[in-house]
Amino acid sequence: MATQFLDSRLSLNNIYGTGTAILPATPTLLGDIGLQTVGAIGTPNESDVRIELWGTIGVSGTAANTVNIFVERGGTGVFGTGLLIFAATLPLTAGPASRLETFAAGDFPPATDVATGQIRYTMYASNTGPNDVTITGPVTFNGLAQAGTS
Repeated sequence: MATQFLDSRLSLNNIYGTGTAILPATPTLLGDIGLQTVGAIGTPNESDVRIELWGTIGVSGTAANTVNIFVERGGTGVFGTGLLIFAATLPLTAGPASRLETFAAGDFPPATDVATGQIRYTMYASNTGPNDVTITGPVTFNGLAQAGTS
């Protein structure tokens, strides 16, 4: 069956480079979207839904450190309550300059999740290094749902 567009959403936590929040060691919710899948329910495409996700987090630190980025499917907006579908560990080098950490992820949700009509995706980040990391922005999280095999 032809590719079918289902939905596109974005979450803008901070679109400007003016943030000053410290990124904690506990994974912190920075992006939250719900992608509609109603258009695929009851069609041959219901088992062929695919999700594209991407995001950006602007961070800075004055010493070498590590930032983790996680994406979950489902869940309540609290880290660990959904299914982890993406994880990345990003080393930061020393220096006061801001960096944009960008990622792309994909998901093939099961038909049982598609049948609910909406799938929630959440993006979290944490600092696992010994030094402070500042979320400078921008912080964005975007998703696209489509279905079909061609």
